[in-house]
Amino acid sequence: MRWETLFADLEAQLNGEAARGRTAEIQEMVSYERSQVPMAGRLVAWVGQEVDLVTLGGQRFSGVLRTSGSGWVALRSGALEYIVFTGAIRSIEGRGQRVGSTDRARISLRLALRAIARDRSAVTIFATDGEVAVTGTIDYVGTDFLQVAVHAPGELPERGAITARQVLPLAAVAVIQRRS
Repeated sequence: MRWETLFADLEAQLNGEAARGRTAEIQEMVSYERSQVPMAGRLVAWVGQEVDLVTLGGQRFSGVLRTSGSGWVALRSGALEYIVFTGAIRSIEGRGQRVGSTDRARISLRLALRAIARDRSAVTIFATDGEVAVTGTIDYVGTDFLQVAVHAPGELPERGAITARQVLPLAAVAVIQRRS
């Protein structure tokens, strides 16, 4: 009878070790999978929800997260729309837990900026230091910069309204805002 108890105890220990081993292995797999998720994939959980965002320059933006791409997120707050460069985000707060599809991650920051340039919308561009860098219309997007036709807010980018052309390194841009 003693040996039966001893062997039963040994079997229970082995089963416990195997279960702990499986649990540790699963935890390691989950940790690895999470380490492969880009920021855009994490933020997909908050699409359609209200988020609070703070830039490296200390600016605060609150709005509904519309989409998330590779290197950028889009927010909407009332009549204002924002493209925020993820490299300029200090923190973003929302309530969603899950990680979503990264299909939109294929839309790079430069591709999104070229779409804005084609749209010819008047924009206000905020620099990474939190200051307004320029107000105008994006003329075109280069590999690491964008050129803006400078004009007053609310003006159309016509010859008489354009006061200058300004080139901004993408590394200096934090947020692009437009009124819809």
